[in-house]
Amino acid sequence: MKTGDQGEYLYGKAQDVLWDEEFYEYARYPKMLDYVESFIGPNVMGMHSMFINKQPDIGTNSFRHPDHQDLHYFPFRPANLIVAAWIACVLITVNNGCLYVLPGTHTGDLYPHTYPEPKDESLIYLY
Repeated sequence: MKTGDQGEYLYGKAQDVLWDEEFYEYARYPKMLDYVESFIGPNVMGMHSMFINKQPDIGTNSFRHPDHQDLHYFPFRPANLIVAAWIACVLITVNNGCLYVLPGTHTGDLYPHTYPEPKDESLIYLY
């Protein structure tokens, strides 16, 4: 954050938002919990929570997020009981930085973080 930032540019990320009553309601969103439970069962625990404010692109592809596997950030296992979930608070598209999945990468080794090419056909975009 640089001095003078205002409005949507003021904050980029807030960590541990489950301690906030309003954000905690997002983590308890029934439809999302149904999906998470379909993968790991009903014993769901929030381990890492954040609100990320991805500011609009300023013409420099700043909307891009590096390819990564969330498992890099979690020091606990077993991996088959870890689910990452997110809720978009605004309309998202490929052009403003939606998330995407590279099928099969959940079954092998962890890969180094890289930046994707725009509209890579091997990816499944989530929006």
